[in-house]
Formats: sequence, C-alpha cells, structure tokens
Amino acid sequence: MVRKHDNNKVIIALYRSNELEGNLKYIYDELNKQMPEAEIHLVVGKNKMNLGLFKEIIMLSNAHYLILDDYYLPVYLIHPKKNLKVIQLWHAAGAFKKFGYSTVGTKFGPKTSYLEVVPIHSNYTHVYVSSKKVIQYYADAFQMSPMNIFPLGIPRTDLFKDEKEKDKIKKNIYDDYPFLKDKVNILIAPTYRAKGDQHESDEELTKAIINISDAINENLHIIFKPHPYMDKAELNKLEECPNVLVTPNYPINEWMLISDAFVTDYSSSIFEFALLKRPLAHFIPDINDYVHNRGFYQDISVISDGEQLYNTTQLIEWMNRRKKHEHFDSSRMIHYNFDYTDNVSERIVTHFIRK
Repeated sequence: MVRKHDNNKVIIALYRSNELEGNLKYIYDELNKQMPEAEIHLVVGKNKMNLGLFKEIIMLSNAHYLILDDYYLPVYLIHPKKNLKVIQLWHAAGAFKKFGYSTVGTKFGPKTSYLEVVPIHSNYTHVYVSSKKVIQYYADAFQMSPMNIFPLGIPRTDLFKDEKEKDKIKKNIYDDYPFLKDKVNILIAPTYRAKGDQHESDEELTKAIINISDAINENLHIIFKPHPYMDKAELNKLEECPNVLVTPNYPINEWMLISDAFVTDYSSSIFEFALLKRPLAHFIPDINDYVHNRGFYQDISVISDGEQLYNTTQLIEWMNRRKKHEHFDSSRMIHYNFDYTDNVSERIVTHFIRK
C-alpha cells in the first residue's frame, strides 16, 4: 500500500535523550511559529534491528521532513522519496574529533563490512554546521556534497541571547540546588569514550576528578555533566565526592549559565561555552594516544583558546585559580568557530522550508 505524501508531516528523531531538548527543541519551537499547520511526530529512535525499526521506516514513508541531531539507522536503510527532506542538525559545534567516514581505518571507526550493509550518514539533504571553515570536514564525515552543508549555526545557542529565558533557567537551577549560588562552579563535561576494541585510550576524566576532589579549594564546586552515552556504573564513585554534583537534569547549555569555568577533554561543548567568555580548559593527558587513534580534524590550539592541561597537578592549579564571575576573552575562538550566533533557529527553519 502506497501512503499519500503529507507535506505537513514532520518527524523529529530523539536518540541522545528521551526528552525534546537542545537543537531539536529549538527547531521544534521555531517550526511551530513558522509552520503552525505542521503535524510533528516525536520518535525515540533505538537504532536497533528490531520490529520498532520497521515501524519507524513506515512512519517515514509519507513524511515531508525528518529532523535529526545524531546517527539514525532507519534513514540509512531506505531509498527516500525525492520529497523527503532529511535535516541533520548534528549535536556538535565546530569540527573537533573525527567521526563518521573520517574514522574509517582507525580502531574507533566503522568496519568496511558494516558499511557495506549500512551506509551510515547517507541520504541527508540538509546539514547545518557552525561555520564555513568546517564544511569540508562534515562533507568528509558524511561522504556528501559540500553544496548541501550550510553554515547557519547551532540552534541551541539562541539561549545565550535570550535574557528572559536565561534568568528563568538560572532561578530554576538555584531553586533546585541552592548550595551552588555562592560557589565558584566549574562545569566538567567529558567527551564520549568508546569501549572494547574501539576505545581511544585508557584515560577517564571521571577517575581524575575523583582523585583531585580533596585537593580543590573549599569555595569550588564541580558540576559534572556526563556524556549521554556514558555508562552509569562509572558515575557511582563520582557521586560519593561531596564537592561534586553529577547532574541528573537540565541540558548542558543550561548548566553553562551558572558555571564560572569549563573543563573538558575533547568535547565540542567547549566552543559553545566560549560564547559566554569565561575561563575554559582541556584536560588532555592522553592526547598522543588520541591523535594516533581516532584523531582530530584540526589542532586544538587552532580551534580553542582553552588552556591545555596534561596532568592532575596542572588541573588542580588551574581550578584553584578560578573566581566567581571571571572574564575570559574568547573572541578569537568564537570568530573562528561560528559564523552566526543570533536567531539561528529562525535562520535554519526558514532555510529548509524554502530550499
């Protein structure tokens, strides 16, 4: 049975979270403004070969828009109709760690035998990135034409220009965690670490935080935002540290609003934190392993102004120097990684509706 195409049908695929948040939420809200007649379906994708996969494929058969921010198996297994717009927002700003086809041949990357069955990252008609400088890297990662990659920005960064919404979020967080209000809050967010045969190195940021938690100043508090795919078992010991809050709620960009500094290893969230012009750093004792395994598109010094820390002594010293409401000039880093940082959601929705 051929299902009649529905010009108003929109599917938003949730995978990184079961809740609508981040880029997907900002595009959802903007779609409701620009296209009030839209029939928006939220699908929690499992990316598994099961009965649910076929139900998702059937849902796609008469849709006009499919909106993603991550890997989404169903769209790689079909020959989409010409009138289906597959919009990949991706979940990362800039171009930091290699991914997709850029990692073929590395320990981290997909096997050729798998790609013969599942042509990953195929069928995208619109990909939105943070700047022109990174188009070439996404074209390589997705094996697609640069002509379909548009440097219109990262939708969720619209939050940073919305003073009313920022005040509301900060109030909600402080209502839930009043002890954070008078602390120097350091947000720590590790990148995804693969397990098993794909693992990049033996370093774990969680272990480093546990080891140094007794050595940081009493006025500091660590807000630890786990990667969505992090094994929850890894977090149990971290939760025992009295000066560490393992965040159970709120998206990372909302935690940024009450954070005085940011530490990561290789998470691209550091680019978005740079928009707030506060101190930032990379804890990278395993950088040599990482370079020779998964690898980077660009050198850290080129894309980031964050201080590079190579051992826990440097990490402790850097954290203990931090102050409340401390300013950091990240203008160069912002200019390098972003072409647009205002009205991004409006730009993107207007673009894919018309193009």
